Amino acid sequence: MSVALLSKVYSQARTLLNDDEAVNWTDYKLASKAVMAFEELEAELIVAGIPIINSVSVILNVPAMTFDDINFDLSTVLGYPTDMILPIWMKERQVGERNTDFVDMVEVDFMPNIDIDTYLHYWQWIQNTILLRGALNPTQVQLRYQRYLPIPNVNTDSMIVPLGQLYVANRVAALAYQSTGNRQMWMDLSQVANENLGRILDMNIKELQDLPGKRRPYHRGYGRNRVLRDF
Repeated sequence: MSVALLSKVYSQARTLLNDDEAVNWTDYKLASKAVMAFEELEAELIVAGIPIINSVSVILNVPAMTFDDINFDLSTVLGYPTDMILPIWMKERQVGERNTDFVDMVEVDFMPNIDIDTYLHYWQWIQNTILLRGALNPTQVQLRYQRYLPIPNVNTDSMIVPLGQLYVANRVAALAYQSTGNRQMWMDLSQVANENLGRILDMNIKELQDLPGKRRPYHRGYGRNRVLRDF
């Protein structure tokens, strides 16, 4: 399925604004409204757990702990994802091992007070970063996470979300009418935008499951090695 460019969003929004020649509503005037509409779409995708926001990191190299005093902040490692919203799971392997040698790590709410060994074993998500207990050996980790989508800024940027323009264009036009005080058109186009949003979410969910119903959104407690420990 092809994905529209930002230029198409502007064109469709101007049609809804009866300004196909861009006399009153230039790209510049619509740009901030397009960013707002795209971020709203992104938020809905996150809440619904749509896989387009999922990503996998590169393999991250974690150095050996030279002293066992503090936990290791994974965000200090080269290649740590800067677009991460929330980590989902993490795996580890020894340096030199293959992809098939990755083993699951366990997420904990509190890092256990135990001696370190050759494996990391545990990870903790706290204050928007990942902490590790550390290991005696250099190790490698890989994580799956929810990401922020890159916001389209120039006309040739992709909307990323298939059929996302159906929501964004209507929402942009609605915001434009709102700024002029035309409440009725703002309400009408906002309703169309929300209806299209429902279609986009349903399409993505059905594509994932090939089922008519919606899947259960991702939750941090579902289907994962997550333990609550009191050490």
